Amino acid sequence: MARTNDRWIWSRGKMLNGHRFDDDANKVYTMPADLFHHAFDSGNPSSISEVVAKFLAHHYQYEAPRIAELERYYLGDNDIHYWHNHKQMLNRADNRVASGFPKFITNMRVGYMMGKPIKMQWSDDKQSDPPVVDAVKDFNRLNDETYHEKVMKTNLSVTGRAYELLYTEQPTKNDDGSTNTAKVKLKAIDPLTAFVVYDTSIEQAPLFGVRYYLVDYDDELAKGYYVDVYTAGTVYHYHAGENPTNASMELIGTDNTGFGVEPLTEYINNEERTGDWEAKLDEIDAYDKALSEMANSEEDFANAKFVINGDIDADYIPVLKPDGTPLLNDDGDPIMIPKIKADDPYLFLKPSVIPGENGNTIVPSSAEYLTKQMNEAGWKLYIERLAADIHKDTNTPDTSDQNFGGNNSGVAMAYKLFGQDQEMSMQKSLFSRGIMRRLRMLTYYWYINGETGIKQDDANGFTITYTPNLPNNDTEIVQDLVQLNDTGLFSDQTLREFGAAITGVSADAEKQRLDDQQEEEEPGQFDSAPLQGVNPADLAAAQAEAKKRAGVEATPNQGNMSPTNFIAGLQRGGKDAK
Repeated sequence: MARTNDRWIWSRGKMLNGHRFDDDANKVYTMPADLFHHAFDSGNPSSISEVVAKFLAHHYQYEAPRIAELERYYLGDNDIHYWHNHKQMLNRADNRVASGFPKFITNMRVGYMMGKPIKMQWSDDKQSDPPVVDAVKDFNRLNDETYHEKVMKTNLSVTGRAYELLYTEQPTKNDDGSTNTAKVKLKAIDPLTAFVVYDTSIEQAPLFGVRYYLVDYDDELAKGYYVDVYTAGTVYHYHAGENPTNASMELIGTDNTGFGVEPLTEYINNEERTGDWEAKLDEIDAYDKALSEMANSEEDFANAKFVINGDIDADYIPVLKPDGTPLLNDDGDPIMIPKIKADDPYLFLKPSVIPGENGNTIVPSSAEYLTKQMNEAGWKLYIERLAADIHKDTNTPDTSDQNFGGNNSGVAMAYKLFGQDQEMSMQKSLFSRGIMRRLRMLTYYWYINGETGIKQDDANGFTITYTPNLPNNDTEIVQDLVQLNDTGLFSDQTLREFGAAITGVSADAEKQRLDDQQEEEEPGQFDSAPLQGVNPADLAAAQAEAKKRAGVEATPNQGNMSPTNFIAGLQRGGKDAK
């Protein structure tokens, strides 16, 4: 996500001071559909800007500060940096140590869900893939869809919402003068600068989307905020002045859209539209404060005051005023202090003798640093408890836990990831809604532009599949593959799909490789039926030799077959792979 150059939004940090966010900081924008059509259908820029300006002012004043604060935390600019205290005035250490919990949690979520590419598969296995499948693959490749999904998931994890914009490039022309269909582009929009307004129906259909941004260019005419308003048919470009809360909307141009609906899609992380660690900001602040105070204590200890009791065996010198004259006591005598150099490695002390009526009082001499006793064990327990609560309540495994090792069984690891998997299940469903809306817009656009073989409702034939990104134990996978093959209940295709996790080659690609390899191999395959005129013993020996060349043991006991030989047998088309 890109950090905004609007300093006002980023300077509103506060720490544990009442409500963290305003009650309207996470509001879903809605308006009656009839009012929307009354203002927008005429295409009147004034009536459109009047509606947009109201939502723009609210978003900038109430919603943007919350989003900016969450983005600050992800970037390591926690509220500890804005904590007000008087330590510096008291000449004490004032360290500000920000923890990395927000980025760690978000990166774990993004890597787990998006570390392996999302599969957009055609769901009908009874027919060959239609042209829309290749069109979607080309679109994903040209727009680096894999990276785009990671950016979208990052925005979701941090702010609870993400925005995706579809737009078209300028159409190109062929040598014969004909015009090609303009290519569709895909872009993730910073949640800090975008929102969507919905109607008030049960379906909450999107009416229009808004993206606004600040231009801080050295030109008085170009400075200020720019606002793009997206509707189903038109994009309106406005210059809004320098104050979004009181925008002076001036139309500077329009563009056409061809997706059938407004092209700005809002994704949500959950029904509350909150980030993955937003609810634990208090604990994160407490953790930061604990680390900072410990750092302050260590620094204060290094700069502790040195207290001396007794008399110093040294020459005495008068204390001088700023004008150089001696400072006098109440009796008019100069105030004398020991002449001590700061770089002296030692001091000579002697007990103080205080005369009295009943004799002298002897005060023993001493020298020590003035420090407070630190409860290091209690401090360590405190921060460990905070860290454990943050991991537990956000369903994020603690990879630094000594029990979170690679030698744990698959069942044990599944239990450690159980909470995250349950939460991720809902997030996948919500993310798939956004992808399906994208596909529907694409197929509609290609259909109305006459792309060959593409139907308007082709998007409904896709299935969205997610593969958790977990470390693989290749040895266990091969062992499981051998056991599945030994049962004789699974086809070659199923086994190839299972083995794709370690080979990195899809089942279809592996099948094609096998077919190509078999065509190149020398003939010499034997039929299982006896050959006329051939000695059965010679035939059996020839069949055994053929199996041996294929890398398969000529013995009915496959339990002793090594995983390496088994995989080699599959790749050579061994008949024992069911």
